[in-house]
Amino acid sequence: MICTRPLRFSLVFLGILTSCMITTAQEVGHSESYIESNWGLANLTGLLSDTEAVFPGTSVLVGGRRFISRRGFLEVQGGLAFPSILTAKVGGGKKWDSGWSVSTGIRVFPLHGYLQTGVPTDRCNRDLSERKQRRLARQGKTPADLKCSEWVFSFEISMLGLQELFPEMRKGLTDAAFRDRWNGASLQSLHLITAGHRWMF
Repeated sequence: MICTRPLRFSLVFLGILTSCMITTAQEVGHSESYIESNWGLANLTGLLSDTEAVFPGTSVLVGGRRFISRRGFLEVQGGLAFPSILTAKVGGGKKWDSGWSVSTGIRVFPLHGYLQTGVPTDRCNRDLSERKQRRLARQGKTPADLKCSEWVFSFEISMLGLQELFPEMRKGLTDAAFRDRWNGASLQSLHLITAGHRWMF
């Protein structure tokens, strides 16, 4: 059954974070919206047998950041994915003036904790050469009309993955009910890595 206690916890976390974003909307007012396409590899357990296997996946997400300070932000993403059909992420992080960003949070489904970094492309660079500025001027545009984009990379780990890494947590692995509950919440994934591209709008 998919609606397990781990998923209920993550849905409560999603609700709290969304409320925080709404509360800070009037206080800061700076936000970013984007579309993101991702590809990834998941390290699965029990897919075909008791051994581990690597399985590919992909997603298309719509997301937004609400800045709660000059650099700090809260973030929500959601969209379509394979093989999970739906996916969503909530978290927070920091974005530097260079455009680089780091964030951490929870993928609500399949349930994982994540660490993510964003690397800006040259298209985000507002320090344009005179030649590029003249080209924009001929088109009746300014550097502010350029839509930014960035590459995003993440590493994600489930509760089962944490138990594999830390021996002191492995006691729970012998509990079949515990393992089945977390297997369902994380779709049998121990950990996964993703790479994607994000277009701001």
